[in-house]
Amino acid sequence: MKTHLECLPCTVNSYLRLADTGVIPEEKKEELMRQLLSFLSEADYKYSPPEMGAELHRMIRKSLQNPDPYLKIKKKYNQMMLDLYPSFTEMVEQSDTPFDTAMRLAIGGNVIDFGAKYQFDVMETIHSAMESELAIDDSAKLQHALGKAQSVLYIGDNCGEIVLDKIFLEHLDVPEKIFVVRGAPIINDITLDDASMVGMEKVARVVSTGDDSPGAVWERSSEEFRSLFNKADVVISKGQGNLEGLIERKHKNLYYLLVTKCELIAERIGTRKGGFVVRKA
Repeated sequence: MKTHLECLPCTVNSYLRLADTGVIPEEKKEELMRQLLSFLSEADYKYSPPEMGAELHRMIRKSLQNPDPYLKIKKKYNQMMLDLYPSFTEMVEQSDTPFDTAMRLAIGGNVIDFGAKYQFDVMETIHSAMESELAIDDSAKLQHALGKAQSVLYIGDNCGEIVLDKIFLEHLDVPEKIFVVRGAPIINDITLDDASMVGMEKVARVVSTGDDSPGAVWERSSEEFRSLFNKADVVISKGQGNLEGLIERKHKNLYYLLVTKCELIAERIGTRKGGFVVRKA
């Protein structure tokens, strides 16, 4: 596995952005920065970005003595999108291509990410996703695979966008739907509590990765998750963190849905930063 030296500046910048959210008290900022730099001086640089992120946020939670520092912000975004749920559902139901519309809403929602290097305007990007040409478009393959599937494993990503994931799942005619969350709070990534808040259990069985990385990191995930992944007819992986954690995995029907948020990942998958992507692995 290659080293990820080029991702180290992003880890530091991620901390600086998070420090500006107001979650970290002023008197803790320097202390945490020194802890982060000390960790990075000895870290295994083969760690993927989600693994680095997990270590960073464990430090933050321990220092703040708070198991979920972003709880209020997460609830805010969940509620914001829940308030818009009827409007988004109406868009899908009135569309001539409901699958495409629901899928594009789910992709556009992937901009709600406190950890990304580049920040996007949420509603502007969602509307852009409805109209723009997909940078990579394997959506016809995805729709065909889902049409034959008995089961779909949908690996979620962030708060807020989970509402749009739910709408997409509601419009998939697949007998068994499984939705995956993180095993514990990490940044604004979704947990069992967030799934419950938006009523995800009404449309899918909800399970966790069993890990607190901000992405589905195969080596750190539970046996249950890995078994479900291998058995599912179709796997849908939302977001860049999940792609980074699963990019080496093989599955006959694994599809990545995301907005590319860094040049390195965009180059690796053959597109541009900021592109809307539906890509078969």
